[in-house]
Amino acid sequence: MADQQTTVEIPISGMTCASCVARNEKALRRLDGVSSANVNFATEKAQVTFDPAQVDIGRLTATIEQAGYDVPTATETLAIAGMTCASCVARNEKALRRVPGVLKATVNLATEKATVEFLPGVAGRDELVAAVGGGRE
Repeated sequence: MADQQTTVEIPISGMTCASCVARNEKALRRLDGVSSANVNFATEKAQVTFDPAQVDIGRLTATIEQAGYDVPTATETLAIAGMTCASCVARNEKALRRVPGVLKATVNLATEKATVEFLPGVAGRDELVAAVGGGRE
């Protein structure tokens, strides 16, 4: 089976020069599963093409952070009504984690809420709500 490639734009803050660009590109390209990484200093974004079976967005962002730069993230809290058991929690967490750009998703059965950390511009509230069934919020 051929590798499935995904391309994502990851925001990066803290770059001050062309060396910062080169450092991020080099670090990202070293990861198994990354086929290309191009960092734009002006837009402060890395465009990365990778095989999600080999590397995930969380590893990409961790690599940028290990290189000494910040990856701005956003957190959204969603209400999820109608959950009755741990399987509901697991199903919703899995659905949220499949949304491109989601770094973390935690669902709490007792409070009927999900807390999601994601890359702004890659994922947003609309995609998160759609992943957990849209109208249940």
